[in-house]
Amino acid sequence: QKLNIYSGEKDPDFFYGSAVELDLKELRLHTEQYSGQKVAFNGIVSSDHSNTVYVESYDSETDMYYGISVYYGFNLNAFGLEVLKVGNEVRIVGTVQYYETGGTWQISGLSYSPMDPENPNNIQVISQGHSGAFRLTEADTFVRGTVDIVTDEGVSSLPYAQLAMSTSIQMQDLLVTDVYTTTDPESSSQGAMTLTCKAGDVTVTVRTDVLKASDGSIVTADAYLGKTIDVKGIVDYFDGAYQIKVFSEKNIQVKNS
Repeated sequence: QKLNIYSGEKDPDFFYGSAVELDLKELRLHTEQYSGQKVAFNGIVSSDHSNTVYVESYDSETDMYYGISVYYGFNLNAFGLEVLKVGNEVRIVGTVQYYETGGTWQISGLSYSPMDPENPNNIQVISQGHSGAFRLTEADTFVRGTVDIVTDEGVSSLPYAQLAMSTSIQMQDLLVTDVYTTTDPESSSQGAMTLTCKAGDVTVTVRTDVLKASDGSIVTADAYLGKTIDVKGIVDYFDGAYQIKVFSEKNIQVKNS
């Protein structure tokens, strides 16, 4: 019937042009504008978890780090995976995609051709030996803070956490007042925890992966409940609110017992 892929017509929802060169600040401020388009930008790989890396870069004008999650899936070859090592400064080339399940934006469709390493569509290593910023952030700034953004239309005041989405962050002196543990045996998150924390009158949510101690045992709620902790993680978004996502037991330090 010469329909769909046999029609001979271009897909109106697919971007056929070359990658749009931009920086992460531009991408974060106008993400929807680039939906479905191939983009290229530079940044530092701060974390790698569940077939996704988090890439960030610093903007001196706003004194902010801007980041985005980059989904590499299961099909990227070993050469491409080497590019995406934590600590590498990389050039990412991929498609802007809305991740419905998480309610967030990500980059997908990465590729690397070892037979054509100079191909502009390849992801590439720019330099090595870096680390995520893990910017020390006050709880009040994270929950209530705003950042003034200058645009052609004027000055916009945007929530700090919204702009810091997918960047590395650390927060200190959080009192854990409640812990919810995922118990559904059908869920891959069985054993993951949501820590409700207080810093003065500010509430911060810390969501963990399934954490394992050095002996391989799963870390449970009693390790943190009622204790004061320092955390390092990634700014995440869930159920209409921003939180800190922690992937490793080493990134939560208990300060008292």
